Amino acid sequence: MNIRTVLLGLAAFVAVTLSINAYSWWWPFSKKDETVIQGDVTEILWDDLIPEDFIQPENPFLSMTEAEIDKLMDGSEESYAEIERLQKIFEYAPVVEDLDGKRVKLPAYITPLDFNAESTIKEFLLVPYFGACIHVPPPPANQVVHAESDEPIPFTSMYDPVWAVGVIRAETVKSDLAESGYRLDVEAVMPYSP
Repeated sequence: MNIRTVLLGLAAFVAVTLSINAYSWWWPFSKKDETVIQGDVTEILWDDLIPEDFIQPENPFLSMTEAEIDKLMDGSEESYAEIERLQKIFEYAPVVEDLDGKRVKLPAYITPLDFNAESTIKEFLLVPYFGACIHVPPPPANQVVHAESDEPIPFTSMYDPVWAVGVIRAETVKSDLAESGYRLDVEAVMPYSP
């Protein structure tokens, strides 16, 4: 190992350490930090948005025979009605009504719904994993939160997880990208840290 490799490694280590320590200074999402969040806030996770007694039904198409699928795809009005019925069963995603009106803090990824020239957003989806609703089909409605902020939030990346803080509502909201089972009145968006 030569001296140049050691110096480059040391320089990289120092740069990473300094950037981690300065993390809140350069964070692009919000000027607000933990000190702004005062009062009662319940930290929730994505599993908390699913009722405890709910069991997701098995995909009905997985248990069908090839003949049943062929009959279902014959293009008749009855087949379209049956496909719609089966899809509703599979996509049913109840919400936790007890969360309605609570002030919460939720870790999430942002999927923007409006994006302007200043790279700020006021309306967006909160989702449990990167790329939901854009690169892959949307999660069930109880795993999508429609979020709105009165103040524009600087936005530069969908790759970075955040903490979203605000009052959650058990309310269905439909957008071009997904149907959400919840709505969040955003107070703050902050960098995620475990």
